[in-house]
Amino acid sequence: MYFIKKNPTIIIDGNLYLYRSYFTFQKLNTKEENSFGAIYGMLKMIENILKKYPNTEKIIVIFDSSKKTSRNKIFKEYKNNRLPMPPSLHVQILPLFKILKTIGIKTLNTPGIEADDLIGSFAHKLEKEGEKVLIISHDKDMLQLVTNNIHIFHTGKSMIIDAKKIKEEYGIQPKEFIDLLALMGDVSDNIPGIPKIGIKTALFLLKKFSNIKNIYNNIEKIKFLTFRNSKNVEIQLKKYKKIAFLSYKLAKIQLNLPISINSSEIKLEKLYFSKKLSDFIKKYEIKKKYF
Repeated sequence: MYFIKKNPTIIIDGNLYLYRSYFTFQKLNTKEENSFGAIYGMLKMIENILKKYPNTEKIIVIFDSSKKTSRNKIFKEYKNNRLPMPPSLHVQILPLFKILKTIGIKTLNTPGIEADDLIGSFAHKLEKEGEKVLIISHDKDMLQLVTNNIHIFHTGKSMIIDAKKIKEEYGIQPKEFIDLLALMGDVSDNIPGIPKIGIKTALFLLKKFSNIKNIYNNIEKIKFLTFRNSKNVEIQLKKYKKIAFLSYKLAKIQLNLPISINSSEIKLEKLYFSKKLSDFIKKYEIKKKYF
């Protein structure tokens, strides 16, 4: 992949990996029995990323807001299926921010704005400035952001996802992932979608009509298509039209929000990072087997 040679600007989806780190290293405690698994996991992940991309010069970690967002205003049930943050994770947030600042990693979170929208807008801004961007995330919502200059690195699969890979796996273009989520919904974010329409049916419709708008412009043709229960699918589409377009609004990541941080502000001093990370390991007496 050319990104390895092109020194990508790296954007980390902070909340996803914060939770992943917390549950992976939940038993890690200091001598005073204070949890630090989430902090350790985030630092370990950043260290591994820098090993994979040793020429990277710019990196930022973007987090969600704790406040309600614009999506909650148009759909009160949005993300309401998620459990509150565990107290033992919550107490690690401020120390994590301080540690990241100390070791030279810039963070970004804005009250009332989701991390997805900050990531999308910052990545879009960087792309317009001529930079190659690598988003570290395993959230399928992020696939809509993929372009020639913006790729996703899925740490769970240890795989770079570009437009070609999305086309191979799903048969659609990255931007059509918004339409896919609008049709089939997304349980993790509580995006409703259209009942009884799963991924196979949604992909069939998108391959035929490209997007949700074209699907509804050709709604009378659905029942004549050669797939199972096409008549029932047409009925569902008509019945839940408002829900479909509401789901589209919920799934679409914003690309043009004002971002106060400039590219030059997220430069990483690698030697400084290594020194401060070493200091952190000593402070918490982390055993070498963890690193």
